[in-house]
Amino acid sequence: MAEGKARRMWALPGAVFTVPRSSLMAGGDNEIVEVPVPSFLIEHPKGLVLYDTGCHPRVAEDVASYWGEMFRNMVKFSRDLTVDNQIKALGYKLTDVKYVIMSHLHMDHTGGLFMFPHAKLLTMKGELSYAYWPAPDRRNIFLIDDLLPTRNYQWMELEGEFDMFGDGSLTLIHTPGHTPGSTSVVVRLPHQNIVLAGDVVHMRDALDTEHTMFVDTDPQQSVASIRRLKAMRDMQGMRIWVSHDPSDWAEMGPAPKAIE
Repeated sequence: MAEGKARRMWALPGAVFTVPRSSLMAGGDNEIVEVPVPSFLIEHPKGLVLYDTGCHPRVAEDVASYWGEMFRNMVKFSRDLTVDNQIKALGYKLTDVKYVIMSHLHMDHTGGLFMFPHAKLLTMKGELSYAYWPAPDRRNIFLIDDLLPTRNYQWMELEGEFDMFGDGSLTLIHTPGHTPGSTSVVVRLPHQNIVLAGDVVHMRDALDTEHTMFVDTDPQQSVASIRRLKAMRDMQGMRIWVSHDPSDWAEMGPAPKAIE
């Protein structure tokens, strides 16, 4: 088995959503929580890899004009936290990012896609077509204005499991249910192995309770994906990072601290 390692990783803080816990997991209570919308920058010998791109800069300027009035008092975001400015703050250029992996194509993850025309954009089969033409009751969370500028970019649709560099350092796994092409990433670092779980679940509690989310496209697939992550945690000793969970964020911390 290949034993390559990524050098280090940074968690890039982005927007913060203020929402009831019940909107993030079935069976959740009405406690109001503040959840991060991060991206992750991974340094590999073959170039920088970005996992998700956060919210569009226009969300920082006037969220209601870009996403709609219902989001006006729900989102906190500032221009210094857009993905481009955070990458530059770490001393890199946008062109240093060679690959962008998308956990899925909901609008809180796709806002910075337009910034990477030079990179290869990776997603799982079925995600692009669904994002362009989602079910009617899901159309408010896929934003065509984020996607259209990228139609001529270097998209790659993958199937199943994909070892990016052939060394085991970064492995994409298909974890569908939240969306058809939802993608998690196993990151092998010098001192730990982390699974970036994307939106397979939104709260850490949901891993154990196997509670899905009301906007999941296929709850049965969601449960199967949750169980896969649990098995990776319990049988393989993987650390699962639930992207939107504030306790995960507080525990592992944001950039500029590197995670190794």
